[in-house]
Amino acid sequence: MIGEVVQSNTTMFSAVVPGNTLLPVKFGSLVRTSQGAMDIFAVVSFIEHAPTESNRKVSPHGKTKEVLRREMPQVFELLQTEFHAIVLGYRNTGDTRLYQATPPLPPDLHEFVYAATAEEQTSFFSMRTAYIRTLLSNRDMNPDELIAAFLRNHLGLAAMSEHLVAAGKDLSHLLSDDHRRLESIFERILE
Repeated sequence: MIGEVVQSNTTMFSAVVPGNTLLPVKFGSLVRTSQGAMDIFAVVSFIEHAPTESNRKVSPHGKTKEVLRREMPQVFELLQTEFHAIVLGYRNTGDTRLYQATPPLPPDLHEFVYAATAEEQTSFFSMRTAYIRTLLSNRDMNPDELIAAFLRNHLGLAAMSEHLVAAGKDLSHLLSDDHRRLESIFERILE
């Protein structure tokens, strides 16, 4: 478990990372949560470290984190890490078919979030690249950076080169042949 859903709708959700553990998720990661008998897949699009209460402000103490943990451990009890994820698809439990579409219902609140398994990633990337349109149309973040991070995070998967070619074709079409933008995205993927 890498998080717990604290806000959701059919196109995105937010989750809080449990405790003060090492950050178990990174920008562009494929994650999975649930809504009843449905698994919902999403890409992490934003990560934030913040106070647990919005009216609190984090103040500098002039000490290293190690010293703070030893001398003032309560400071860390007032902090949390939250991430936002854009929903890219879903599948009904027991069904092997994954749909790259908006699910009929949002994830349940307090549902756990997990990193997608290698098998789930392979299944997701063996499909068409409909998720690219979803990411390009999202205005809450820089879609070029998210697409690059998402594909870069999953380059190690089998048959990824075929997927990159398909993604490149879709991106070229969706970007109205804006070759400089396409080149910029692929440069970041291959860095």
